[in-house]
Amino acid sequence: MNPLPPLPSAVDYCVVARAPDSLPRRQRWSLFVVMAAVSLVMAVAFAIAGAWPVLPYSVLEIALLGLAFMVVERRSHDWERLTVAGDAVVIERHHGGRHDRREFNRCWMRVEFDPGGFGRPARITLHSAGVAVDFGRALPVAEMRSTVGELRRLAGLR
Repeated sequence: MNPLPPLPSAVDYCVVARAPDSLPRRQRWSLFVVMAAVSLVMAVAFAIAGAWPVLPYSVLEIALLGLAFMVVERRSHDWERLTVAGDAVVIERHHGGRHDRREFNRCWMRVEFDPGGFGRPARITLHSAGVAVDFGRALPVAEMRSTVGELRRLAGLR
């Protein structure tokens, strides 16, 4: 798990967004081993019974399942953090092993909220100086609304 960098000393508001991670790493890979073993045992049993073409498909299935588990493992370390401290609004994002940091001036920032719709996820977009950055992909819609309200309140104070 990638730890979050330390916060500045005087923080007015902070929200962290992480995707849900229902299984810890050890349990995730234990589940993979059990599923792969069951699939391989069944494939070998069919191969012994004469249906040998099942074996290559089982190996392919295990390889694809392993790939899917690796993708889930990689994304389990992703996070986003929005921090308001003084006049600075900082958005930090760790996604796919890369760390990105954007800083806005609170006075010049504009916050937009798109509640989403059919086939379109909800999103928060921060605009400042011709730059637009999305935030909070992993937040539930209710928390997004709360975050937008708090950001608008904080931007209006100055």
